[in-house]
Amino acid sequence: MVIYSHPIFSRRRIRLKKISGSRMIFLYITIVIVSVVSLISSLYLYNSVQNLLVEERGRKALGVSIAVAKIIQQDYASFRNLLEVENYEEGNYDESYYIKMQQIFQEINVQSNVKFVYCGKRISDEEMVYLFDGESPGSVLFSPIGSEDDLDAVEKKTYAEKKPNYTSIVKDSDWGELLTGVAPIRDPYTGEAVAHVGVDVSAEQIYRSLSGIKKLIVINAILFILITSLIIYKLLSMNLFFMENDYLTGLHSKGFEERFLDQLIKKSTINGKSFPLIMIDFDDFKLINDEYGHHFGDCVLKQVADILQICTRSVDCCARYGGDEFIIVLPEANLEYASFVCQWLLKEVSKQRIKTKDGCSVSVSVSMGVALWKKGMTSEQILEHADKALYHSKRTGKGRMVIYKEDLE
Repeated sequence: MVIYSHPIFSRRRIRLKKISGSRMIFLYITIVIVSVVSLISSLYLYNSVQNLLVEERGRKALGVSIAVAKIIQQDYASFRNLLEVENYEEGNYDESYYIKMQQIFQEINVQSNVKFVYCGKRISDEEMVYLFDGESPGSVLFSPIGSEDDLDAVEKKTYAEKKPNYTSIVKDSDWGELLTGVAPIRDPYTGEAVAHVGVDVSAEQIYRSLSGIKKLIVINAILFILITSLIIYKLLSMNLFFMENDYLTGLHSKGFEERFLDQLIKKSTINGKSFPLIMIDFDDFKLINDEYGHHFGDCVLKQVADILQICTRSVDCCARYGGDEFIIVLPEANLEYASFVCQWLLKEVSKQRIKTKDGCSVSVSVSMGVALWKKGMTSEQILEHADKALYHSKRTGKGRMVIYKEDLE
């Protein structure tokens, strides 16, 4: 005895179809599009992060240069005396002031974790001389007082605009890849930029940070592509499943059966082998729906569909043809085998006692019509023959099987 349950709540496993043909092409195209979009998004994100890091490091260099410039301007009188010196040989400038400032610059260089901090004055439109340098004396990178160097673009801009500026990453053959912040030292009386403080920070820290971020972005992009591709594949497979299968019964759909039958006819036309087709229809199914409700009717359909799957081979096509009608196509079989399947189905269906929610036991019966495909027949013709046999079965008693013969016309 079978207890009634609504098919929506029945636990059926959906076996997804392997996609091919146009769906596979669509999947490949979608993966390419998703990959390109992911690549563009990743590059945009990477560049955005790089710009943020560059801005953060550049502003740090700028902030340190402004702070150092303010320290120098606290004793502007001593600094002005140093500025006015033309020849920076020993004895020509205030060495005690120079030593004091050198110590300050070295401390700032260490504590602020920058690569270089220096102070210079412009001696021409293109050149400058160093006044203070945060590097340790004796270091190969140390620039002694009075040593000359070229003014770079940001230093020239600072003198022209008389306001602080900073650069993005600049590659220098001598100093490496740096970000530079430059602040002017103004004459408190004239407002002119008489010198400048430069602070260089290394780009290596940015690249180290970007290296980790790049790996994270790449991993996320790959995961995004894989997950998106898997989701699309599953959706396409589910779409194919529901196109080829009837969700209520789990049998093939009418569309799948029509394609299956057409392909089988083409194959059988070549090999010359006949095959039978069984058309099945419930007896008085409308009365079941009217008396017990459509939900119970759905349960009845599902129960009989399960019997069809049990009583047929894996190569057979069991389909819900519409409403309470089913079709079974039996490739490379004969009428004797079709008759055996029908008798088995009739026996199993007659055993069923489906219990309603109210406790009533309901029995069901089906009628069947069998037709044999012969060379030269179309799918419409064999279906018409099976339908006529089914009609004759119902007209002559129901709950039985009739094989099509020409005298049924």
